[in-house]
Amino acid sequence: MMRPAAMAPEPALLHAACPVCDAAQDRVLLCLDFLAGVPAGMNLVRCRGCGTERIDPHPSPRCMADHYDDSYYQDGYLPFLARRRADFARRVLELERLAPVLHARRQGRPPRVLDVGAGVGLFVAEAQARGWQATGVEPSAAARRIAARTCSVDLASDWPSARQDLDLVTFWDVLGHVDDPRAALEQARRAVRPGGEVILKIPNFQSSWQRMLGWMSVRRRVNMLHVPTVIWRFHRHGARRLLDQCGFSLQGVRTVREPDLIPLTPRWRLVRRVTALLDAVTDNRQEMILHARAR
Repeated sequence: MMRPAAMAPEPALLHAACPVCDAAQDRVLLCLDFLAGVPAGMNLVRCRGCGTERIDPHPSPRCMADHYDDSYYQDGYLPFLARRRADFARRVLELERLAPVLHARRQGRPPRVLDVGAGVGLFVAEAQARGWQATGVEPSAAARRIAARTCSVDLASDWPSARQDLDLVTFWDVLGHVDDPRAALEQARRAVRPGGEVILKIPNFQSSWQRMLGWMSVRRRVNMLHVPTVIWRFHRHGARRLLDQCGFSLQGVRTVREPDLIPLTPRWRLVRRVTALLDAVTDNRQEMILHARAR
């Protein structure tokens, strides 16, 4: 009697095509072997077709989950919880002016929003405090435990069933971390109602601040590129093209400066001021927020 063949284990590192144009040709920008803690053989590459950058190969979802353990959130979130929560409270107020939210208010119902990659639930908690029908999906068990403990928010581990009834789907600093950005946006399109919107917040790698972080990574051999947790590096035209392919029409893009979460040394404060001035003059600040409407 033949025994069923054992399933092959998932490889630790995966190669992927460009999610925007699926081009097979890349240009290697940087070999990342010099960064401590980064698996050997990883490169920062740029798609020759559209300019989207990515880490290749990148960790599999199973390996990526190991990076988002309790220490990741204990060190990166909890010390700055109050500042992060205040930032999300401001974002909720800004979203109140969007057409899908105003539409829901006119209908006499709370806006329905799903936050993808909800972290420790700060945006969901602030949206709920404003009377929104807010839910979140977060694959990290550690983050879900902290969300329940610190924000009294229950997050799902996976996407809810698609019913096309959501007014908004938000991705706050998430799209660059997911294994398949196209699949994530296609899932969002299935979940949002016609006329609903998706909100993306992604790093603006053309800003002076982001360019300086890349230079410092090479110069000082420190991991300011956030490898390997940040896989994809989208530019404005690539993000717009991907949204269009997934059934969304871009409504607006703006660049914003992130608040400083940790105290800076005098030298870093000077660097921060100079890069912020340069980015403000060119309207090219360190983060981009895109909102796009479902067709």
